Amino acid sequence: LDTLVDNLSIDPSSGDILVGCHPNGQKLLVYDPNNPPSSEVLRIQNILSEKPTVTTVYANNGSVLQGSSVASVYDRKLLIGTLYHRALYCEL
Repeated sequence: LDTLVDNLSIDPSSGDILVGCHPNGQKLLVYDPNNPPSSEVLRIQNILSEKPTVTTVYANNGSVLQGSSVASVYDRKLLIGTLYHRALYCEL
């Protein structure tokens, strides 16, 4: 996936997998508030097929959300948890 995968969750309505990711794992080891870790959430659809589809649901350079580690979706609402920062709530 070309990112550091942290936690997985399953969308109960679709069976899609949501992945909290760290695009730059090096920034997790030494936290620098002037150069914070970025955030990324991926959605993997049709996981059991020959060609699963991977899309980016959320990406940020750390200016809004730092160090995303998990994402969960319910009823078209997304909640992203982090290592160093607050959580983020989005409507899909």
